[in-house]
Amino acid sequence: MMQHKQIGVIGTGSWGTALGLHLHDLGHHLSYWEHDQERVRRIRETRVNDLIPYREFPEDVRISQELNEVVSYKDILIFAVPSHAMRHVSREVNLSFKGPAPLILNISKGIESGSLLRMSEVVREETHYPFRGIVTVSGPSHAEEVIKNQPTVLVAASDDENLSEEVQLLLMGDRLRVYRTDDIVGVELGGSLKNVVAIAAGISDGVGFGDNAKAALIVRGAHEIMKLGLAMGARPETFSGLTGMGDLIVTCISRHSRNRYVGEELGKGRTLEDILKSMNMVAEGVITTQSVIKLSETYGVDMPVAQAVYQVMFDHADPLKIVNDLMNRDPKSESLVLEI
Repeated sequence: MMQHKQIGVIGTGSWGTALGLHLHDLGHHLSYWEHDQERVRRIRETRVNDLIPYREFPEDVRISQELNEVVSYKDILIFAVPSHAMRHVSREVNLSFKGPAPLILNISKGIESGSLLRMSEVVREETHYPFRGIVTVSGPSHAEEVIKNQPTVLVAASDDENLSEEVQLLLMGDRLRVYRTDDIVGVELGGSLKNVVAIAAGISDGVGFGDNAKAALIVRGAHEIMKLGLAMGARPETFSGLTGMGDLIVTCISRHSRNRYVGEELGKGRTLEDILKSMNMVAEGVITTQSVIKLSETYGVDMPVAQAVYQVMFDHADPLKIVNDLMNRDPKSESLVLEI
């Protein structure tokens, strides 16, 4: 039996909340950091996170705005912040931390704007304290289902197999199963790029197209993700697994998907600015779409689905016209996934 750990969760978003409470259920000791003082006050008073109000925080779970209290003298630090905040928060963790070197567990998905780095790469650049290493956990895992203890399967990825196995054993429970891999590049790219395809699927829903169109977008979007992933050094089989097709499918079809919702509203004619103002959670696919276009240019990978999403969001292109343009591209064979 695994020894109970002292765990600090950096961020009180829906996914960080859900995974943290799962670990508490397994007997581990839990503290959360949240930068917003008013949100800290509400959670302390109500013991509920309004982003995912399906269960209360147990009384022994600490919620704090003081970063050093949450990250110091912990066995494991869980990074659960949006991609745009990862660099700043990682830098602050590095300055605030005291105690023996912990393991870092990244559960954030996204590509940093500007640098085009994956989340584990951003953390590595900013955490100079001798941490034991970084493991990224990803897969088809809507927080709304995990927090309700519904069956979920994830993948723990690290270039150090001992660390990925440690996290695998840490997270395993009756309703949460974890596999492991050393392809952290493929796992992080799959978990990030699928949000762009989910926006495309939502646009298709929003303009009133049917299942045929959505299925085609998902498959061709998966093909684009794999092509870019291979160009960036990932392994092809990763994109056929849980953090590839698994996460892609759930994000494209689920009512819980924020990215699919953004696409659906775009398809209905709303502007991106209006949609984002009305949301109380981050849709990572918006920033990731911009990064993906830059990555596709850097690596010379043709990504027409991603390009179409970009044009609808940032060039205010008509979704119906964009779909027609996709349908009327030059005829070609259905190329093999290994062709780049």
